[in-house]
Amino acid sequence: MFLDNIDITSFLNSKLSLLKSFSDNYPYEASLYYFFLSLLLLSLSFPVAFILGILAGIIFNPVQAIILVSFSSSIAATIAMLLSRFFFRDFLRKRYSRQYESIDNGFMINGVSYLFAIRMTPIFPYFLANLLVGLTTIKIIPYYLTTQVGMLPITTIIILLGNGLNEIILSNAKIDIEFLILLSLLGLLPIFFKFLFKKILN
Repeated sequence: MFLDNIDITSFLNSKLSLLKSFSDNYPYEASLYYFFLSLLLLSLSFPVAFILGILAGIIFNPVQAIILVSFSSSIAATIAMLLSRFFFRDFLRKRYSRQYESIDNGFMINGVSYLFAIRMTPIFPYFLANLLVGLTTIKIIPYYLTTQVGMLPITTIIILLGNGLNEIILSNAKIDIEFLILLSLLGLLPIFFKFLFKKILN
């Protein structure tokens, strides 16, 4: 009964409009708030990477959003990996034993190229990859650099989707061909990256 009296779409649109307006009026403050919020949530392995990427695409311009998401997610991934390695090793080995064995075997055979393949594919969720890679012996700098480069393509697509949603939701625009192409790319990425995953590791 309560929900019948609320226009959820209008409510969300108004909140997004406020965020967009704040970003336009206070670009540096908005960037800092987003960066540290993203850093906190992703470092603690909350599964919100996709939502944060879409949100960045909505409230920031594409270049600014790509920079913010790329660096915040890569730094957070490194922090999460270190937390996993030094504080939660035994728990994670038991909790995700099957996934850990798969990742550990991949690193034993292929090294850093295996991490690059993981980052380029959606086979392992972002937060789970961070935690389980922490159980391997990979060094911090190769992990960070490979993570940043490997996640850049999917990060860019997600942000462009968010930018398309911004135009559709906040401006009441019609869905255009570019947005449909981005949605199609997002749907085809798992197939393409699974093929690429096999090629990189062969």
